[in-house]
Amino acid sequence: MPGVSKIVHKGKEILFIDYKGTKDVAEMLVILKQAQKIIIQENKEYLQLTDISNAYATQEYMEAAKKVAKDTPKLATKRAIVGITSPTKKILLMAYNLVIGKNGLKPFDNLEEAKDWLVE
Repeated sequence: MPGVSKIVHKGKEILFIDYKGTKDVAEMLVILKQAQKIIIQENKEYLQLTDISNAYATQEYMEAAKKVAKDTPKLATKRAIVGITSPTKKILLMAYNLVIGKNGLKPFDNLEEAKDWLVE
């Protein structure tokens, strides 16, 4: 089910931002704002895993994500993403990583690989 949660993998906590199965950009924006709220409230370093499988990373979403990235403290120590399958999503990821700067999103083919990389 789409949303934001905390998961534990090999004893380490990961902020899991799950867009999988979202129906539209409005639903994605709600999830993005939930993640931002948690990051700001907790104000501590974290590991981030994002799943955009079967979701539509539209230009509108990417613009909002870039704004959130600028307005949110840079506390992520590592970021992984799953679901980058199309050339368009790859281009959007590159643009987003330019905004983030250090600790950009690293793409993976599946959640297990991403979680393992995050906690190593």
